[in-house]
Amino acid sequence: MEKLKIAITQIGTDDIDNNFVRQVCCDPAMLELCTPVELDEETAYRKLDEGKVDAMVLATEAKCPSGAFEIIVTDKTNIAVLDKEPTAEDIIRLRNILERDFGLQIPRIAIVQENVMQNPDLATQVTTEQGINTYGPYTIEQITSEDTAWHFDGIITTDKTLAQRIVTDLLAKAPVRYFAGREAVVTAIYQPVQTNEDEGVADVSWLTHPFFTAIDIIRNRAFYDEARQDVLPKLFRDKREDRKKDELSQTNTNNDNSEKAS
Repeated sequence: MEKLKIAITQIGTDDIDNNFVRQVCCDPAMLELCTPVELDEETAYRKLDEGKVDAMVLATEAKCPSGAFEIIVTDKTNIAVLDKEPTAEDIIRLRNILERDFGLQIPRIAIVQENVMQNPDLATQVTTEQGINTYGPYTIEQITSEDTAWHFDGIITTDKTLAQRIVTDLLAKAPVRYFAGREAVVTAIYQPVQTNEDEGVADVSWLTHPFFTAIDIIRNRAFYDEARQDVLPKLFRDKREDRKKDELSQTNTNNDNSEKAS
């Protein structure tokens, strides 16, 4: 695979903050993985739509684009953020994202909701009818106690505040926001830059991890799609077309010989 080109947006007009972006873009380790391109947000979205960059990292706090499915990616699990009670369609969509974008086969999914669900049997129904390993509903205390979250590849929540509480309670390191469910790969920082007060330097993992997440997603998708290419029908069609060409060629040859004989 060729080296990926990834756009990263500027952090407003503050040169001090933008220096963090430039620091990451010039990091030799980052340059080994991809070619970072520093752009303003409008230009970055346009180049992404035009296919001139492979992915985009939003270095500012951003809203989830329309039609996307926000997932908070952590070192422990992946948390899907909804603004309503999940449905079977939401769980199916999350399963598909976990399989294609994260390379997680037969993922285990937990539902976390503090209020009583309108359909408390949703997890059982999805497991039985769709074959998706779904569990819950859990409360936030249940999912964060005794490393319960580690047992799940994905957690689906009913609001952003609840998702943020899970991230905080899990002590997740450098979480990343991923706007899933679209062909365009867009990741974003989870929180602004933080400075280590003891050392007086900034921790830029908040900015490098969205790059790593975007790169992993692109590679996982390529592997997933390649493994599922249906080559047999193409081989069958090619052979059939070759036979037709041979038959046509033989027919033309016979016609030529008949004309010469007459």
